Amino acid sequence: MNKWIVAKFGGSSVKDAEAMLRCSNVVDSNPDIKIVVISATQNTTNQLEFIARAAQRGDEDTLNSLVSELSTRHLQIANELFSSNEVITNLHKLFDEAKTLAAEILKERSYTPKIMDQLYSIGERMSSLLIADLMRLRMPNKEIHFIDARDVIKTSSDYQKAEPQIDLIAEKARELILPKIDDNSLFVTQGFIGMDLLGNTTTLGREGSDYSAALFGEAIDAKLVQIWTDVAGIASSDPRIVQDAKFIPTLSYDEATALASLGAKVLFPTTLLPTKRKDIPVFVGSSLKPDEVGTTVTKNQDGTFKLKAVSTLQKADYAIVSFVGCHLDQSPNLVNELKTHLGETAFDFYDLTSVSVSFKIVSTDIKAALLKAHEILVTKY
Repeated sequence: MNKWIVAKFGGSSVKDAEAMLRCSNVVDSNPDIKIVVISATQNTTNQLEFIARAAQRGDEDTLNSLVSELSTRHLQIANELFSSNEVITNLHKLFDEAKTLAAEILKERSYTPKIMDQLYSIGERMSSLLIADLMRLRMPNKEIHFIDARDVIKTSSDYQKAEPQIDLIAEKARELILPKIDDNSLFVTQGFIGMDLLGNTTTLGREGSDYSAALFGEAIDAKLVQIWTDVAGIASSDPRIVQDAKFIPTLSYDEATALASLGAKVLFPTTLLPTKRKDIPVFVGSSLKPDEVGTTVTKNQDGTFKLKAVSTLQKADYAIVSFVGCHLDQSPNLVNELKTHLGETAFDFYDLTSVSVSFKIVSTDIKAALLKAHEILVTKY
């Protein structure tokens, strides 16, 4: 394992010029950070979807307005960051690419997953351009390498849900990244996007930038992958709903994956697969408050039974409330205990694993169900 760190910054962490400056401070403060993985600026991926939908229905006025807003917002960030003329030129090329793709959709009155992946990629490519130039300005003693993630993250051709080709990714990292890593180097690249073997742009699924960071970490045998967002770690419940939710200092890979799969929003569900393969710790922290403890995810579990968090997952016509923890087999009556605490009529047993126990909500009040579950977590366990 090398001493290098891969740091990923989510959309909320690069939403504007001020946020991007905070990111540069995080990177500048830790010389072990060697790869910076950037998401699209906040809401940009949604906006690109709106552009496609407007083009599909033939609404040229809305289409033009959306493209104009997208370009204006990114040019404003560029202006506030004193971006170079080269970056401004490249941003305009990306705006033109978005217009070309939108025109194609407008002509056909339809869009495919393949063309959407091309359109989606523009978001990360814009934000990473801005960040790379900012790093050059703020860190003149470092050699900033701006790389296209599609040159490294090779995938299948399953558009919008592409499968990474692990051996090829490792090969590309050995060719394009590892020979250039030294004390003064820093690589800036994109999350979420990749390229299939035919040269077509692909994506790893919505919110897939975490996954990209883990894949880069695996490919360079990093010592740590950092996921920087707008919250200070993984919480015991949704902090937007549960006011006394606490951030969990440590989780195992399996516990964190269960939380992500069962509705917690901090991590993409597949993020931990590459890091688990290489036993690389993952740190989740806030770019707003980088000095706070955050959550570290490793292979290690607590030694005895413990419930750590609750989450909700909305399905088409019902929802699931889950308790996540470790060594659930050490509490053989856990399901019956929880069902009694929750109330026999409101919750039905749904699933049990070594790290989670889930109940189907009969009630339609998901917020109340989550609050009740968290109260049980805090008072009973």
